[in-house]
Formats: sequence, C-alpha cells, structure tokens
Amino acid sequence: MFENDFPLLSTASLVALILHRAGTGPVTLDSCEEALAALFRQAGETPGLPPEALRGRLAGHLSDLEIARILEPAGPGSWQLTSRGRTALQRHPDGLDQTDLARYPEFAAHLRATAHQPCGMDPRPASYDEGYLARRSGQRFTANPYAFDSIDHLSWENGWMEALDEQQG
Repeated sequence: MFENDFPLLSTASLVALILHRAGTGPVTLDSCEEALAALFRQAGETPGLPPEALRGRLAGHLSDLEIARILEPAGPGSWQLTSRGRTALQRHPDGLDQTDLARYPEFAAHLRATAHQPCGMDPRPASYDEGYLARRSGQRFTANPYAFDSIDHLSWENGWMEALDEQQG
C-alpha cells in the first residue's frame, strides 16, 4: 500500500458505507461520520485526513446520491434509500463511483450542467475555453492558433481534449 493510500476513503468505499447504513434506516451526516470512525477503529488505522475533510467527502457523497435519486430526504438532515437505492445496494454492495452514478440520468444531467465550470486553477482560461469551443465547433486539433512552445498552446490543447473526452463520453 502507498504511504498516503487509504482504501476506506475511496469513493466506492464511502458510498458503500452510506448505502449499507441507509439499508438499515435513515442516515445523517453525523451517523455516517460515526460509522466511518468505527471502521477506522476496527481496522486499527487513522484516516490521515482532518475531520472536516472527511465530513466534506461524506457530505459530497450524500449529495451525489440524492442527485442520482438513490437517497431521498427523510427529514431535516437525514436521508433514506429509494427503491432505486435498494437496487443499487443489491447490485453494488461494494459501492459506486462517479462512473456508476453517471449511468443514472439525473446524475448524468447534473454532470453535464456543472461540467466545464471555471475553477480558477487554469492560468489561461481564455485559451482553454477557445480550445474547448474549437473542438465543439468541429475544428481540428491542428487549428491551435498559439505558438507551439507557449502556455496558451498547451491550455488550448487541454480545452480541445476535454471537449473531445465529453463528446466521446
């Protein structure tokens, strides 16, 4: 195992934990957090992440499962399995990742709606967007207008490739 590799924190593992907990009744973020802590105690391991990061991951997965209509609100701050969720738990007892969730139309629509949102990490968002739009409009990879050895050239290529990946998706 790698030094910073924590299998209990993979998306599939955390989703499995949530689904199994929800299989016995409504879950809350706190109950999922407690169940994860119990798993780490049982494994004799420490999470390796601060508690707020673990809580954030669990909250994100609860949200994703609600978007995919695997979970539904059961009251303020609690969720329960839907019939789709019970089927998902039976078919995927080891959990689901985003690839699995993308098979649900509601989650796929969510991914499309939130895809290609600027996150502030790309130092050249304009050239990235130009490349993305170039691919979407059918331009060839060789249409890159920037000098080969420039950051804008690479940024344009990254945008073009993301659009290609989405179209092939």
